[in-house]
Amino acid sequence: MSYQSDDLLAEVRRLGSLPSASVTGTDDADLLSYADAEMRTTLVPLMLGCREELYERIFDQTTTSGVAPYRVNKRAALSRLNTVQWVNADGSFYNLPRLEPKQVAEMSLLSTALGQPVYHYLEGSRVVLYPTPNLTGTLRIRAFVRPGRLALAAATGSKAITAVSGSASTTWVLTIASGHGWTTATPIDVVAGTPSFEFLALDTIPSAVTATSVELAGSAFSTPPVIGDWVCAPDTSPFIQLPVELQPALVELTVARCLRAQGNLAEADAHTAAAQMETNIGIGALTPRVETADRKIVGGAAWRRRGYLRVF
Repeated sequence: MSYQSDDLLAEVRRLGSLPSASVTGTDDADLLSYADAEMRTTLVPLMLGCREELYERIFDQTTTSGVAPYRVNKRAALSRLNTVQWVNADGSFYNLPRLEPKQVAEMSLLSTALGQPVYHYLEGSRVVLYPTPNLTGTLRIRAFVRPGRLALAAATGSKAITAVSGSASTTWVLTIASGHGWTTATPIDVVAGTPSFEFLALDTIPSAVTATSVELAGSAFSTPPVIGDWVCAPDTSPFIQLPVELQPALVELTVARCLRAQGNLAEADAHTAAAQMETNIGIGALTPRVETADRKIVGGAAWRRRGYLRVF
C-alpha cells in the first residue's frame, strides 16, 4: 500500500470487504475516525514504550521572571516528556531532574524561593520550575509529537509543496496549489512527504500568504522543507504518521474496529488477531534503532542528582 489516508481507506475496504464510501458506517469520515482511534489507543502507546525517540521534537518556551509553571505543549502525546532542560542566555544548558510528589510536599514551605531553576515537578499538564526563576531563560522540553488526525489529500488545508526558496536563517517560501484558504492569522503545519512523515513545523503563523504560496519563519522548522512535503491544517496529516512497517497493522486494527461496530464480532476477532501479530513484529523491529549501539546507563544516582545522564 501507499502511505496516504486515501490509500489507507482503499486498503481497509479491500481487506474488510466493506462497501463504498456512500454507505453510512463505512464512509470516509467513519473509517478515518476508526483509524485515528486505533493509532491513539494502540499504536502510539506502544511506540512510546519503545523509548527510541520516535517522532520526538524540541519545544522551547521563554521563561518569565517570577513565574514557575509552564504548560506542556498540547501536541505532546499523553503530555509525556522525555527530558526537561534549562537553557541559559549564552546557550549553555543542563537537565532539570524531576521532584517526586513527596519531595514537593516537603518543600512546600520553600515554594516562594527564587533563583536559577535546578528541579522541576509536574502539576497536571504543567511543568513547574523550582526554585521559581528570577531571570529570563528558556525551558526546553523534548516530547513525542502526537500523530495528526488523518485527512484526505484533497481536503481543504492539505497542499503539496511544489517549490521551495529561502533559508533556515530567515524564512521559507513554500509554493503550493491555489484554493488553500490560509491567511496570516491562521496557523499551519508542515509534514514531511517521506517516511516517517514527521511534522517539520507545528502551529506556525505565516508571515505572508498569496494564492499559491505561504512564507514561514525558518526557526519554526526542525529540518528544512523540500519539494514533496505538505502544508496542512494544524494537527492533521494526509500521511499515516507511523513507521511504514506498522501501517499494515493499522489497516487490520481499523477493519476490526469497523466490523465490531457493525456487530460482526467473529470477523472482527480474526482481524484483531492478525493485527496483534503484525504489531508485535513491527514494534519488536523498532528496538534498537541503531544496531551497533547498545544503550547502557552509567553513573547512577550521583549523576542524576547533578542533572546528567550518561548513555554509552
